[in-house]
Amino acid sequence: MNFSVKWCSINKWVFRIIFLAGIIWLAACAPSATPGEPPAATEAPVPVEVVKTVEVVVTEVVEVVVTETPAITTSPSRTPPPPKITPLPSIPPQPAATAEERLVHLEWPLQMRLGDSDVVRLSLVPSEEGYLLESEFPEHQVETQQLQVERQSGYNLWAIARLDGVNFAISPTGDQAQYLPEGESTAWSWSLMPQDPGQQRLTVSLWLRWEPVSPAAAPPRQTMAYTRGLEVRVLSFFGLTRGQAMSGGIGGLLLGGSLCLFALLVIPRPPLYRLDTSLPNPELVIETGTGINLSEQDRQLLQVLFRLYGRLVVQSEFHSGYSGARTFLALPLRPDGRSDAYSIIKIGPTGDIQREYQNHEQFVKETLPPMTARIQHPPVTLSDRSFHPPRAALRYTFIADPGHMPLSLRQALLQKPSPELFNRLFDTFGPNWWMQRHPQVFRLGVEYDRLLPAHYTLEPAQGHGRVLDGRMVPDDVSLGIGDLASLRNFPEMELRSDGTSYSIKSAVKPGQPCLRLRWLGAVKPDGATGRVVATRLEVLRGITADFILHNFPDPLSPLASLLDLTIQGTYSTIHGDLNLENILVGPGEFVWLVDFAETREGHPLYDFAHLHADLLAHVICPQLASPLEYQAYLNGTAQYDQGFQLEEALREMAARCLFDPAKPAEYELALYFACLGTLKYVNLSTVQKYFLYLAAARALSSLQASPLNSNLIRQ
Repeated sequence: MNFSVKWCSINKWVFRIIFLAGIIWLAACAPSATPGEPPAATEAPVPVEVVKTVEVVVTEVVEVVVTETPAITTSPSRTPPPPKITPLPSIPPQPAATAEERLVHLEWPLQMRLGDSDVVRLSLVPSEEGYLLESEFPEHQVETQQLQVERQSGYNLWAIARLDGVNFAISPTGDQAQYLPEGESTAWSWSLMPQDPGQQRLTVSLWLRWEPVSPAAAPPRQTMAYTRGLEVRVLSFFGLTRGQAMSGGIGGLLLGGSLCLFALLVIPRPPLYRLDTSLPNPELVIETGTGINLSEQDRQLLQVLFRLYGRLVVQSEFHSGYSGARTFLALPLRPDGRSDAYSIIKIGPTGDIQREYQNHEQFVKETLPPMTARIQHPPVTLSDRSFHPPRAALRYTFIADPGHMPLSLRQALLQKPSPELFNRLFDTFGPNWWMQRHPQVFRLGVEYDRLLPAHYTLEPAQGHGRVLDGRMVPDDVSLGIGDLASLRNFPEMELRSDGTSYSIKSAVKPGQPCLRLRWLGAVKPDGATGRVVATRLEVLRGITADFILHNFPDPLSPLASLLDLTIQGTYSTIHGDLNLENILVGPGEFVWLVDFAETREGHPLYDFAHLHADLLAHVICPQLASPLEYQAYLNGTAQYDQGFQLEEALREMAARCLFDPAKPAEYELALYFACLGTLKYVNLSTVQKYFLYLAAARALSSLQASPLNSNLIRQ
């Protein structure tokens, strides 16, 4: 027994020693088995087989066109193959020329942030003495190079450009061909978004292509004219890769969603804005200037807004555009007789006033220059619900010299039609608003549908019709006169200023304008059924039924198709209701803005087009005596230089915010919608509406005369 135990113990030790020796032996043999090291040459080398060479005789001569191209010094990425020669649209041949000097102007961002988008621009412009090329964005890198462009008789010259990059989403993709007229500039723009951080590379290529006027006479010719490798540094959040950022984003989204759900269900939420519902001060004496009549509701709102004062002098009233609100200039006096500074008071529908205050806090408060009007405290309303519809009031600070009251921009331009006022407006608000923009592809209807009349007008009716749910309205709503519709769950139902109808809006769907209805009834139509009595087009046709177009195209026929277009533009903070009454002119022709109920992120040309339509209706139209003078003015043949100068100043402002300065069609589209949208306002005369109708037709004519470029419009 003892012997067996000892033998087992000896076996265990023997086994351990053998196992350890095996590991040491394998480690010693590992270097000899490492791949990549050839064995020692101990044998004689294998004889090399002698291969006979075969002489090749070239019997066909191929013509090769060699052009000098700039050397690629920064990008090791592979240059894309030249575009295939495909038939291009026929263009009348240009006169023969030996050569033309051109400048290749390339602009691109040196640095981007992961998730942001930016623009690469390539221009081919005539080389003229004194020509100065400027970057559209100050942080971009700009490079210019001389290029000799040969023109040949019997050929049309095309330029084909493309932008390639591995880790970028680029739009548009592929070859972008443009006809190259003699003496005119040609430009390409690409929107790009990085997909990975780090040092990334792009390649810009430009080919020249000679397309024969008669394809049977000669084949087309094509040559590489320019190529350039670009390096772009892509920054990420804390240096994370896309996968890491995505994982962290998903985790943060889940955590944030859980906290938000907890906050919604457990923690009571304060309102975004607070309405002061204090009782009116009946001891406040209100004195009004000549021609100013206050309703009992407006008077009580002033007694709430200035309840700590003893007397209020309402000195003058400004027109408030088209919203139905009222704007006053007032001087408050304390009970002891001392006066405080003048104030601007805005009284309007409760929803509009609340939205104006919220937009002021979100978009305006931190971006306006120091010398401008500001909202002094949250809006006030009445606790008495007997007034219908309910209204609220705001108080703005006021800027003026003693004895010099401010004017609206309309009044200032009627007294002195100076284009310098538009320049001051842009210099004051442009740097923090319209010029801080970013590229955006959007459908025109998303921005400009809101300017036009409601899609359908309904009156109360009995029965059941097509159910329209305001939270999930389908994209293909199509109703005709007499159709019944039952309305459910519309998030916005606002009583209009007339007190007898409602404005109704559906929820907003991405890439689609909301459905807008007008309800002809004083009772909120939630769950009610209505009959369609008018469509948008019929409303506009009714307004313009007696208007003669004088050889201009009908602006209403293409309205639906133009709203459905998708364009490449830019987005920035915009005022949203920039009309002549919302711009005040103070001392030293200083200008400032009021009424921020529609301030938002949007297309900057929206503001300029809306202001342009207001200028046509309220400043230029009153200076013209007849429809023949309207037509002459719109054709550019009238003797009214001041009107032309004011319009030119506005167009220059808009040109600074075009996505591509060489493509003014972007602004003509905005002006077309603004002129048609202004027709719906009841405070315009028939003469003013007629002039705006012709102005919309003129904008449409300009679009038809200069077809929209494929880089701007995307179907």
